[in-house]
Amino acid sequence: MERPWPRSRAGADADNGSMVPPAAVAVLLVVAAMAIAVALALVRSRVRALESAFVGVHLDLASREEALRAADRSRRQMLADVSHELKTPLTALRGFLETLHLSDLELDPQIRERYFHTIERETVRLDRIVDDLLDLARLEGRIGALNARLFAVERVFQHVMLRHEHETRMREIEVDVSVEEEADQIVADPDRIEQVVENLFANALRYTPAGGHIELRAKGEGNAVVLSVVDSGQGIAADHVPFVFDRFYKADPSRKRNAPGSGLGLSIAKAIVERHHGSIGVTSAPGRTAFTIVLPHQSAEPHHSTSTNL
Repeated sequence: MERPWPRSRAGADADNGSMVPPAAVAVLLVVAAMAIAVALALVRSRVRALESAFVGVHLDLASREEALRAADRSRRQMLADVSHELKTPLTALRGFLETLHLSDLELDPQIRERYFHTIERETVRLDRIVDDLLDLARLEGRIGALNARLFAVERVFQHVMLRHEHETRMREIEVDVSVEEEADQIVADPDRIEQVVENLFANALRYTPAGGHIELRAKGEGNAVVLSVVDSGQGIAADHVPFVFDRFYKADPSRKRNAPGSGLGLSIAKAIVERHHGSIGVTSAPGRTAFTIVLPHQSAEPHHSTSTNL
């Protein structure tokens, strides 16, 4: 019987090798599929992250757009308010000056004097409005540092009282001052705090009837000092209370034309208090209106560590 010719080792290896590719291909396909699956998962994850980022950017842009619109509305309202406030004295000035320039009009000396007095008054009013607008812009823009130092609150109250002593005496308005010991010394800008108290006191005096009373109070409350200016005036209607700190806002329109202030006093007071990291609010009812200021004991870094007794 003829024996089959023995195959060489190379041939055997070739035959064995012919069986490897299908298994290898299968393994490679599985590995490739897994790699593709992982890659797709990573891509999907990245796409979701990008989608989230785009949503965040969209919301941020929408928020910024709304903020810009609000700022633009505020700017437009501010311009309208300023234009309105400046137009009134300017119209009065133009009218009186045109009258005085009429060559064929003979004016009584007393009438002429009254015209000049009105022109002077309206000029002072214009100057006050411009100064207050600049001051408010500096405060709200946080331009300039506060001259903070330790000072006595009671001394500030006394300064304000003395400034209005003549009017309170003539109108028989009683002014009551009360300062608790723990509330007397605070670190803040004394000139600016006095400006706040002055604005609030002048406002209270304007609406307090003859024979009424005004209170200036300071008390400690935790780590803060609470200053109050309370008057016995007619009060502020509930629907006007939320707007009393707005620029040029006056709760009684009938008094707007002849009111001595610029209409910015309460806005400036609010800006000063907020620069000191404090808060200001108002409550009102017929016969009692209270403006309340809350200030940290140390509302700003002092420039000097010793009391000025101001």
